[in-house]
Amino acid sequence: MKLSIHKIVINIIFVVIMENLAAQNPGEIIFSSSLIDPSNPSGIKTEFNAGDKIYAVAYLPDILKNLYQNQSPTANLQVEIFIYEVKAPMYEYQQPMDMQLTFTNMWVNGIVKDTKYLVVDLVPDPAKTTAYGGKDIIYKSFGKKFEGPVAFTEALATLPAGEHKLKVVVQCYYAPVASGVFTIKGDNYSAYSSLAEQINDAAINAATADAGFPKAVTSDPAREARMVTSLKNSNDWKTGFIDGTDVIKTAITYDWEIRRHEISGAILHRYCIAAMAVKTRSGGCAYYKVTFQEDYVGGKFQPLHYDGAGDKVNLLCDKL
Repeated sequence: MKLSIHKIVINIIFVVIMENLAAQNPGEIIFSSSLIDPSNPSGIKTEFNAGDKIYAVAYLPDILKNLYQNQSPTANLQVEIFIYEVKAPMYEYQQPMDMQLTFTNMWVNGIVKDTKYLVVDLVPDPAKTTAYGGKDIIYKSFGKKFEGPVAFTEALATLPAGEHKLKVVVQCYYAPVASGVFTIKGDNYSAYSSLAEQINDAAINAATADAGFPKAVTSDPAREARMVTSLKNSNDWKTGFIDGTDVIKTAITYDWEIRRHEISGAILHRYCIAAMAVKTRSGGCAYYKVTFQEDYVGGKFQPLHYDGAGDKVNLLCDKL
């Protein structure tokens, strides 16, 4: 009897080990409703209910940096992540169709480039996700909306009631390197809409905590004072396109560069760029990269004027 029990225990351990090894096959993506330890995955599943959190790990055929050609050792590597819905064919002789549900870019650097796996938060807990605010894995934002888990979660919110088969594909250097399939079912997927907003808020907070004010390349107090006046006189400031109630710090980050006519070579103007920190209407702090220009007329440069601003970057006020 003891021998039989011993054999059963050995068989169970063997099965568990084999499941873990199988889950780490190169080219495979595994899923779970909780964070996954890539070296010792557990809780692996392929069936989810609407509203569940979803995490993934993609196991690669080689360390990440070896999957790219002619890349600088310090360059961010662009990883493409696709989610498709696998649609049943209309006729028996046809193959299932992969309909793209969403797509995003993950930018990778640091120690992650030396690993043979990628951790992908698809629908993470907003309070626990590490997808944003780091330096090794970066999802960019467009305006106030982030890529990555925010986009994935928003995509799930668009699913109609019922069961859906979803396929996740990871591409490196424009070639598929890993894929995995899971199913999700439910009567209502709208909970993912509010969850996406919470994840986006977490991303904004992480970016704010990580952001620092740019360093100046030169100091010119008189010019910086003219910059402040020019910015506040601009329509972008007056209409609220730039979210500021006051300018609290200025740093020239790109000094004068002259632009010439491409045919005649005549001087057209010169421009410079400054990081300008503002107190926002909500009482926080942010900065914009602002371009200023001086037109060249009659053999001399004219007074400085505002020429445009980049995206708002939130940051902690005590970092100024």
